Amino acid sequence: MTHDHLEATLRDIGVRRYHNLHPFHRLLHGGKLAKGQVQAWALNRYYYQAMIPQKDAGLLARCDDPAIRREWRSRLVDHDGEAENDGGVARWLALTDALGLDRAYVTSLRGLLPATRFAVDAYVHFVRERSLLEAIASSLTELFSPAIISERVSGMLANYDFVTPETLAYFSKRPPQAQRDSDFALAYVKGHATSAETQQAVMAALEFKCDVLWSMLDALYYAYVEPKFIPPGCFMPEDRKPAPQPRFPRGVRLVNSEAHGGWVLLAPEKMFKADAISAEILKRCTGEATLDAIIDDLASTYNAPRERIAADVTKLLGDLASKKLLEL
Repeated sequence: MTHDHLEATLRDIGVRRYHNLHPFHRLLHGGKLAKGQVQAWALNRYYYQAMIPQKDAGLLARCDDPAIRREWRSRLVDHDGEAENDGGVARWLALTDALGLDRAYVTSLRGLLPATRFAVDAYVHFVRERSLLEAIASSLTELFSPAIISERVSGMLANYDFVTPETLAYFSKRPPQAQRDSDFALAYVKGHATSAETQQAVMAALEFKCDVLWSMLDALYYAYVEPKFIPPGCFMPEDRKPAPQPRFPRGVRLVNSEAHGGWVLLAPEKMFKADAISAEILKRCTGEATLDAIIDDLASTYNAPRERIAADVTKLLGDLASKKLLEL
């Protein structure tokens, strides 16, 4: 096919398969997500952002043409910056900071969804292992990113009170960078994909990259939106964390001791003498009832204001938890 036909075909792949069409992005940009779901998106996307410089370094390491290396190394600067706290990765961390995520937790990658890790790693390996032409072609999703960035910024600013222009500062520099990068990649692909075989290869590479981005959103959608199954160990939004069910740690017992004149918590080298009210609270800390259920039961049993009961219960259990005599 001609250069123009090849370009039109590549652009059509984006029209049909770019991840701006994904239901998760529709919800994100339309203000339909809770803050915890937005946090989950930013935390998982961080891994993609952090691995882009490694992906680009891998491409540079096997590129023999210094002209291409000179052009491509600007991408490393874009993401890594020229100094500390500069560049796209740093700006993405500023985004996760502004969303209330602990930076050490984000960079530790402990909260990643498994599918996020597998998708991003697959992209990095693709760029390292496939032909240089295919590696460059896979970056052509940049052709479509300015439009999604515009939609994202306007939609999130309009719909989320916890988002500000400063929160989204990462996106302010990306459109011109993406335009520069996609112009170069498209020209390279059109100039080097001159056979039916190579043209099929570059189209497949772009489809693969679209699949990577789409699968990352699949993982977010099915973990945090529907059916809301979050794999063990992954990021858990505050509104999704299990309700605390107070219980005694191993080795701690609540006993009615004549020697101590009533109810006491006994633990190795520790003891807590409970007055009558504390004892009634602790009797309910079996690990089966939630904290809210315990408060409701006490308020009903003693016909007392729930707010006062909640304050007393929370203080007592918090103090005992700090002394390792209770688990929340």
